Amino acid sequence: MILYDIPDIRLFWSEDERFLKQFIGPHIWQKIKFQPLSRYPPLINDISFWLPSEMYSQNDFYDLVRTIGGDLIEKVVLLDEFAHPK
Repeated sequence: MILYDIPDIRLFWSEDERFLKQFIGPHIWQKIKFQPLSRYPPLINDISFWLPSEMYSQNDFYDLVRTIGGDLIEKVVLLDEFAHPK
């Protein structure tokens, strides 16, 4: 814990990839410093909704999500688009 500045011993039993990936290095002598994790576990929500085609920007929606979610939102990504032929 002292070597890596890890504040909580319970992290050693964690299976969280965000914690474990921090300690993968090319050699054992590489200097590694623990980076604190978000106190919230990762959560992925997949949502679908209709958006108008005119006068709309993806950034408008991203701003809306971040305004409502605040610091809880870490990343907003458009994964897929579908346009009905009619």
